[in-house]
Amino acid sequence: MCEEKGDIFSNLTSGYEGVGEFYDLFADNSDIPFYIEYAKRTGSPILDLAAGTGRIAFALAQEGFEVTALDNSRSMLASARRKLLQASNDISNRVTIIEGDMEHFKISKKFSLIIVPNSFGHVLSRNAQLATLRCIREHMKHDSLFILDLYRGELQYAHAKFEDHPVQIENDRTVERHGEIYSDRRRKLMRVDIQYIIKNIDGSIIKNIEVKSGAALFFNNDIDLLLQQSGFELVEEIGGFDGHVYNAESGRRILLLKKSTNK
Repeated sequence: MCEEKGDIFSNLTSGYEGVGEFYDLFADNSDIPFYIEYAKRTGSPILDLAAGTGRIAFALAQEGFEVTALDNSRSMLASARRKLLQASNDISNRVTIIEGDMEHFKISKKFSLIIVPNSFGHVLSRNAQLATLRCIREHMKHDSLFILDLYRGELQYAHAKFEDHPVQIENDRTVERHGEIYSDRRRKLMRVDIQYIIKNIDGSIIKNIEVKSGAALFFNNDIDLLLQQSGFELVEEIGGFDGHVYNAESGRRILLLKKSTNK
């Protein structure tokens, strides 16, 4: 899938534009109960950044929370808006969908809970990461909670492949997802090449959608400094959605943050 020659980390762009229609078919929803639990502690309103198809936003709305979902991918937003049209009035009245970037959004209210579910890596540069975090802080109340979900750069493979089981969709068609990941720890970048292959019942290929996306790798010291510089204090550090305490073997680093009193 990936070029054999040249610098595969040059000119990377982030996100998964063009695959919103199929994204939810392969999504891991194990994080949803976690976010619902914390939403019950903080209450509404909630801001879901890089919300994609609204996977988490609609789950929170079903639990009675008011959610604003922000994303900049048109295909993801198209899927979210289809969900909005199909939802009951009770749910659709609780969800607001906004097209925008995490780095410089401006919404005319402050939120009790802000979440970035494994999407902060879409912000590639350090300056953009700082701008994003400061923008988040500006949209928090004095007692708000910010949940930042990260994969640990220290544990990222230099190269890996994955292939998901085919998923059946309408008209007896199937969708397969194949992926390849490359990481450069020195430049703190990851490249993700993904194929969504849509097939007829006879196995013939109808469409092959290829996405090449970049993501930032976050190492503990780097993210700690970013959070300090952007005005956050750590409330709690969790190693997984089952709630276990973060340790050196944890694959995820889920940070529960509040506004620092020093800024």
